[in-house]
Amino acid sequence: IAARRGQKSFRDRLLAAYDYKCANSRTDVVAVLEAAHIVPYQGEETNHITNGLLLRTDLHTLFDLSLINIDPDSYRVHVSAALLASPYKAYHGAKIILPKSQQQWPSKKALQFRVQETSQSL
Repeated sequence: IAARRGQKSFRDRLLAAYDYKCANSRTDVVAVLEAAHIVPYQGEETNHITNGLLLRTDLHTLFDLSLINIDPDSYRVHVSAALLASPYKAYHGAKIILPKSQQQWPSKKALQFRVQETSQSL
C-alpha cells in the first residue's frame, strides 16, 4: 500500500462522515475500512471528503478495478457482469449509505467522471 500525503487525515474524515461503516456493506470493523478515492489520487487536493468513499478493503479493490461502481444520480451500486455469479451480486442495485451532512456526500461530478472513465476502458 503506497503511503500518500494526507491519507490518514482523509481516512479519519471519511470514518467520521460514514459513522465508521462501509458505505456499501455497512461493515463496522474499522481495521478493514479504507478511504477510497473516486477520482484517483493526484496529490493532497484530491483528498477532499466529497472525492471519497469509505469502503471495506475488498470492495475498495473492486472499486479501483472498476468492477463495482456507484451511479451518480441514485447512489446505487452497479456490479460488473463479471461478478454477478459471485457473492458480490448481493450489492448490485443497493443504495450506499451517505453521510448525514449532504455537504459530505460523494460528488456527483466525480462519480460521473468515474463512470465515463470506466465505460471508455471497457
